Amino acid sequence: MFAFRSPLKTGVLAACAVGAMAFAAPALAQDPVFDAFSEICIAGDGDAGKAAAALSSEGGWVPLDPAMFGDEVPFENLKAWMKPVGAGFQMAMTGDMVEPMPGMGAMSMNMGVCAIGGQPADAASIEGQIKSWTGASAPVPEMNTPEFRGYVVSMKDGRPVPVDPNITDEGLGARMMTGELRMLMVGDQGGVTMVMYMNPRVQ
Repeated sequence: MFAFRSPLKTGVLAACAVGAMAFAAPALAQDPVFDAFSEICIAGDGDAGKAAAALSSEGGWVPLDPAMFGDEVPFENLKAWMKPVGAGFQMAMTGDMVEPMPGMGAMSMNMGVCAIGGQPADAASIEGQIKSWTGASAPVPEMNTPEFRGYVVSMKDGRPVPVDPNITDEGLGARMMTGELRMLMVGDQGGVTMVMYMNPRVQ
């Protein structure tokens, strides 16, 4: 079955947390991470260009130099931004991940990734909102790591349809071939809560 590797390393998020300390801001009133995720990543279907346009339109987001991540760059073609939110910060990332395609031999998929992170944030609350949006009852076992929980949906007419988390390799590969499959992951790593939207493209 599909074995998802965690794309984010503690050093990456720690670097962002240290960078955020340069911002001074008032107390945080509520957790806005899922709202930002919905407006930037879900609304743009994980497209990097649409995410960048949404961030530019919203204002307040400061571009980050990918070089600050050193050898721990989490994605190919990485672009990243940060902004102060309350007493903490939000960060946004877009990029690409290449992964083997389950049940399809040597074929691989290029996953367009759009991610929003926050500190402070409540991963359990965000995961509840992901379940509500996707209609999923449980994470996919092979995407359930110590740091992240993953959910799989098919997008039909712009709406998510939950996929059986115990789908076979062959079934998952067939869904990917339709171009309808999407993956969402949420978790805590390096003191930062992250939520990711992934749009697989077969290659």
